[in-house]
Amino acid sequence: MPIGAFARLARLTVKAVRHYDAQGLLVPAHVDARSGYRYYRAEQVPTATTIALLRGLDVPLPVVTRLAVAVVE
Repeated sequence: MPIGAFARLARLTVKAVRHYDAQGLLVPAHVDARSGYRYYRAEQVPTATTIALLRGLDVPLPVVTRLAVAVVE
């Protein structure tokens, strides 16, 4: 789904989704090589909402990143 629809579904701003992508936390499922437009999957919404929840609790982004890496490992 396009980034705008994903952002609305995850209750984030498009700017926040782009920022989390830049931090490596919320990488798009697909990036159009021609336009650079980001596309996400519905399965990524829980990750996005978890990041938003942690940020809402004032957990610093570097800590969120470390938590995400620890979960993957």
